[in-house]
Amino acid sequence: MNQTMEYYDKTAAQWARQGYGPDAALICLQDFLKLLPEGARVLDLCCGAGYETGRIAASGYRALGMDFSRESLKIARQQNPSLPFYEADMLGDYSHIGMVDAIVVIAGLVHVETSKLPLAFQQMNKVLKENGKLLFSVRDGTGKMKDRSLCAVDGMQYDRNFIAHTLEELREAAKGFFSYQCELASDMNVWKNYVFAKKRQISAN
Repeated sequence: MNQTMEYYDKTAAQWARQGYGPDAALICLQDFLKLLPEGARVLDLCCGAGYETGRIAASGYRALGMDFSRESLKIARQQNPSLPFYEADMLGDYSHIGMVDAIVVIAGLVHVETSKLPLAFQQMNKVLKENGKLLFSVRDGTGKMKDRSLCAVDGMQYDRNFIAHTLEELREAAKGFFSYQCELASDMNVWKNYVFAKKRQISAN
């Protein structure tokens, strides 16, 4: 994971130029936001340089972002000074951010091993309100994609550990926490956009 973080610290400005571009808005994000109640608090998990966080806020929702790349967050805060951004790993406990109505994870799960997906869902469950919704944009497939993982930056080679996931893998990892709802339109066939909803938690008492 350290190489992945270093890679995004090194390339933060590059991703920001792409993400803040006029044609970079995602159809699936706007479709997802229409499913939420007015004024919903939405976490942009693995937000990078904050371009989607800004779009969520511009659409009238209470947006906040979280990422593990410090350099990306510097840009996010500069571009969106009125929005809160947190530095944390999505596999760690980030419940200090408070409860949210929805979570958006655009491409964030591509750096999570399939075996660690249940942990990612467990951490999201801690902050998502009952009946809350999740949007995942994932690369369709199974396992590590070596051609997408190995990247050279300034003469140094990085392995950013790029992992593809199937809907079946996500559903299995989410079992007990979330249920699959639907698939949203995608700009590219190799990327899939899935909506999940939090299951009602039944008390043991």
